[in-house]
Amino acid sequence: MGTTIKDGGGRGYEARVSSDFRLLSHTITETEEVYANKLGNAYNINTGIITLSDDAETPICYIKNSGETKELVVAGLVFGFGPSTGGTSTDMMKITTVRNPTGGTIVSNATAVDILGNRNYGSSNIADILAYKGATGNTLTGGDDHLLVFAGTRSRSFIDINAIIPKGSSMGIKVQSQSNNTSQEVYVAVVCYLHEDA
Repeated sequence: MGTTIKDGGGRGYEARVSSDFRLLSHTITETEEVYANKLGNAYNINTGIITLSDDAETPICYIKNSGETKELVVAGLVFGFGPSTGGTSTDMMKITTVRNPTGGTIVSNATAVDILGNRNYGSSNIADILAYKGATGNTLTGGDDHLLVFAGTRSRSFIDINAIIPKGSSMGIKVQSQSNNTSQEVYVAVVCYLHEDA
């Protein structure tokens, strides 16, 4: 006599087997990021508009996983660059991420980013992280340069990085405008979520 697999919910459903002896099932697959978003653990961090008034390398964002026991996964970075006043048109924007920076005026000034929002519009969860925005003249010290990317001005660029920031670790983001720049609006958005342990 065969074994019958029955629905544990008490509705009387039984598992079906195909003519080639395969158990029929229906599976929905979703990314870890979507799953975290459904739980209210996905976030958008946005510096808001920052005006660069020179062509020096400038830290524009600092993020530290200060209190989350879950790893903060940075899925991607979105950069917006406006036109440069005075900038050399043949130059590209230089973007650098820094692994585990430890200080600098972007940290000591502690100017909160304009947006730290939950990507699940039905969730009120708030991530226990530090997220600061920088400005012309700010510094970022310690750590190691990790990622270097060129981007054009007057553009929006998405960088898929999949970086992991465990509790106590940090990430810095620096940009450098075109040579001779005197005024340029920039921003960075950090698309991130908390990793769910298996």
